[in-house]
Amino acid sequence: QGLFQQLVAVTSCVRFGMTMLVFLFASAALTSLCCNAEASAVAAPGHVSVRIIDASGSFSSSGLVEVSLTGGNASTYGTVCGMSLASADVLCRQLGFDYGSVTPTLCSQYGGSNICGALGSSVSLKNLNCAGDEMNVGDCNFDTADAGCADHALDSVVHCGMASVIPFADGAIRLVDGSGAPALAHGSQARGRLEIFLARSGTWAPIGKAGFGGGAAAVACKWMGFSGKAGFEACRGIECGFVPPHVNEVACSGSEGNLLECGHAALDDVFCAPEESVIVTCSGHGDALGLPARAPAPKLLV
Repeated sequence: QGLFQQLVAVTSCVRFGMTMLVFLFASAALTSLCCNAEASAVAAPGHVSVRIIDASGSFSSSGLVEVSLTGGNASTYGTVCGMSLASADVLCRQLGFDYGSVTPTLCSQYGGSNICGALGSSVSLKNLNCAGDEMNVGDCNFDTADAGCADHALDSVVHCGMASVIPFADGAIRLVDGSGAPALAHGSQARGRLEIFLARSGTWAPIGKAGFGGGAAAVACKWMGFSGKAGFEACRGIECGFVPPHVNEVACSGSEGNLLECGHAALDDVFCAPEESVIVTCSGHGDALGLPARAPAPKLLV
């Protein structure tokens, strides 16, 4: 019996020693992982306040992203120097919208305006990176802003929307470049492939050049708020894009309120290739982005 008790004691010591070794090894591995994670990204400090500012400086559903890491006081907001697509969803949900998207256009050229942060103003963070299921931007990772962000050229711009309603009016139009990004204004002139939103299909698509005349160009530019001359031409090369027109033979007198009030063919009655899309040039100052009616101002979370 004495020998048996001694064996039990020795076995217990061995088990205890093995347990301690496993614990120490796991602790060292966990410490290493944490250190490596901290070297690549900074965890956001809990709840972060966010807002979106448009070209006029008002709160909006589309515009320049600003965040505050320290409570949401007006003086603590700064811009975001780059962010992932999933981060836009998280940010917009935090503001009460259903979804968000990062705008590919540079902040200095968004909608023909420069909405970048002012030189010398704060940049709160860089490379905002969310998985997409977070409830607050404060649950995401980011890098510390560096000298490459100081000129605000890389400030992020987002658009937030609601999935529960059709976001665009039937017959809404816009001008886009060859990649489908918003056409950039050059001075007091905007030029791009003319696209129209049809509620029946729920999609944007180009308008064909066949039958399109000066009256149609005038109606299109007037609808987008341009008051100057309107011109049109056939697309060439990359500016034609890759989507075939859904509307064709648009015949307007010039007095109509929108293109759908003009005679036209649409959807199954249109047999066009992308190379048959029309390019429209509008002069003056207008909005060629085709944005939906402004959503309610986002609530500020502090």
